[in-house]
Amino acid sequence: MTSTTLKYGRRSPKRAPAIRFSRIFTGQIPTHPVSIDHLGATGWEMLGNNIAGDCVAVTWANVRRLVTSVAGVENYPSQDEVWAIYRTQNPDFDPNGDESSNGPGSDADRGMDIQTLLEYLVKHGGPDGTKALAFAKVDPANTEEVKAAIAIFGYVWTGITVQDANMTQFNAGRPWDYVARSADDGGHSVVTGGYGTPGAGPLGGDERFITWATETSFTDKYWSHKVEEAWVVVWPEHLSHPAFLQGVDLAALAADYQAITGKPFPAVVPPQPTPVPVPSPPPAPTSAPDPRLVQALDLMQAWALDNHVNGA
Repeated sequence: MTSTTLKYGRRSPKRAPAIRFSRIFTGQIPTHPVSIDHLGATGWEMLGNNIAGDCVAVTWANVRRLVTSVAGVENYPSQDEVWAIYRTQNPDFDPNGDESSNGPGSDADRGMDIQTLLEYLVKHGGPDGTKALAFAKVDPANTEEVKAAIAIFGYVWTGITVQDANMTQFNAGRPWDYVARSADDGGHSVVTGGYGTPGAGPLGGDERFITWATETSFTDKYWSHKVEEAWVVVWPEHLSHPAFLQGVDLAALAADYQAITGKPFPAVVPPQPTPVPVPSPPPAPTSAPDPRLVQALDLMQAWALDNHVNGA
C-alpha cells in the first residue's frame, strides 16, 4: 500500500457565495517584519498525502497546528483525525484498503473541495473538537491583501495547480517557479504562512508554504499564474488574538455571515463604541449697538414722554 509517490487531491473549486476578506478587513495591518515566516516549526507530517489524495484534510491539520501553537498550546491533529476529515467527502474510503477495496487509488479516493470542507467545519467542527466560526475568501491576485491576511491570521489556506516542473523543483530542493510550457499535474492544497526576503535553497522564493511535511516556497511568478484560491478560517483562538482583533471588523464579519448563511454569527460580537457627542457651537456674540443709534433712541423716548405719546 505504501508508496513514495506524492499525491495531490484538491478538486476544482465550486465557487459558492462566501464572505470576502476585503469586506471584513479594517485596513489596519498589525505591526510585523518586512519578512515573516510562521512555519518555522519542525516536525510537519505527511499525514497520508503520499498514498491518498487527502491534501485538503492535511491542510486542515497543519492549519490547526499553526493556530493552536500561536495561541500557546499546540495541538497537531492525528492521522486518524485526518482520515476522519477526508471521509466527510469520501465516506467509503478505507486507508487500510487498496485500489480494489475502497483504499488509496480506488474510486473511493477522490480528493476534496476546500470550500465544502470549510462549510462542514463551520457547521459540524472537526474531529479535534473545534468548530470553525467562519471563513472568508482572499483574493490571490491581490498580493497586498494576501500579506495582510497572513499578518492577521498567520496563514492563508491555498489552493494551487501543480505543474510537472514543480515536482522536479521540489525534489531538487528549489522554490516552485512557473514554467510556461510545463504541463499541469493536478490540484493541490497547502498552507501558506510566510513571505518577504528570500532565504536559501527551497526557501529562496517569495511566499512560504508547507507541503508533504516540508517547508518550501513559491516565486511571485508561480503565485500569479497557479494559485487558484485562498482562504482564511476564523477559529475560536482568533477572538483573543490582538492581531486578529485589530485587523478584522467583527461587526462587518457578523453581518456578512448572517447575510450569506441566514444565521447569526456564532460568537459574541462586542458592541460598537457609542460616538462621543459633539457639543453644539456657542451662539455668536451679539455686536454692540452703534452709540449714535442709542443716543437717537434716548432723544425719541424723551420727546415721546414730553408729548404723552405711547405705543398703543
